[in-house]
Amino acid sequence: MKILFLTDSLSLPREENGQVVKYEETYLSILRKEFPEMLIVDSAIGGATIWDLFRQIFYYKYFEPDLVIIQCGIVDCAPRAFTEFEKKILNRLGIRAKGLTSFLRRYRGLKRTSRVKFEKTAIKIKNEFSNIPVYAIGILPASLEYEKKVPGIENSIAIYNQILKGHFHFIESCGFPMEGILNDHHHLNKYGHEVIADNIRSVLIKIKDSR
Repeated sequence: MKILFLTDSLSLPREENGQVVKYEETYLSILRKEFPEMLIVDSAIGGATIWDLFRQIFYYKYFEPDLVIIQCGIVDCAPRAFTEFEKKILNRLGIRAKGLTSFLRRYRGLKRTSRVKFEKTAIKIKNEFSNIPVYAIGILPASLEYEKKVPGIENSIAIYNQILKGHFHFIESCGFPMEGILNDHHHLNKYGHEVIADNIRSVLIKIKDSR
């Protein structure tokens, strides 16, 4: 059985404010050890949007997977103060608007990927694997601290998760333990990787038993 993971940075090892997640502690590593009979290939891109993951399908569809699991959405849906173009202009002019960021996030609520484009891209991914089950790991819930830091993030996560639910088999993230998330509010710590591995494990066992 061949499994393809298309993910953003949440599947990757990292260091965040003194908190370290080693590769051996990531959910991909855990699953590879537990299911050595399965060929698990991943395309994991830090900072990836759903469109960035879609672009990788051109290459990875020739892997001919039996199952596809995607994890993305937080980069797409997080409210932002400026567009990417505006950020480039501000950087070129040497203008720092840090004091305005929170205010503008709240009242502009710009997204890296609009809801319309996010859904259209989800459909494109589904169509690329029309005869293969595609699962989406839900965007992790926002803590109170994250909502305070990025106003509107909780509502955005709910909206974009509904899009994922509408087009893929959904691996639920509601109720995900806050103690499984690093202090940057959205990446996984060691425990968080174990929780995700548990959720995926049940999917793999179910599919394996049905074959």
